[in-house]
Amino acid sequence: MAHSSTSFVSPVGSTLVGRTVRVAFTQIATVLRAWKHRRQVRALAEFDDRMLKDIGLTRSDVDGALDESMFHNPSVLLVRSVERRSRMQRPSADRRAERPTVPSIKAVG
Repeated sequence: MAHSSTSFVSPVGSTLVGRTVRVAFTQIATVLRAWKHRRQVRALAEFDDRMLKDIGLTRSDVDGALDESMFHNPSVLLVRSVERRSRMQRPSADRRAERPTVPSIKAVG
């Protein structure tokens, strides 16, 4: 005797309503994360220029990140700024640091 089981209830994630709910929650989570990061970037705006330089940022980096839309994560721009600046400051293979020479001292005696 063959037994077939047919489910009349499909998993929530596979229905149109389920997918819509999942997308809505994902979008809400993204906006909430962006707002949280915006608060943290505003805290960075309170740092003086020396403190910002210590973490690889400039005042214009922070101001530019805060000029972004309320719904975009401003910390992404700050990470890109730091990465771009660190790439620009790395010595190229052509400018390798030469080994320092130590002057020789003649023994007296």
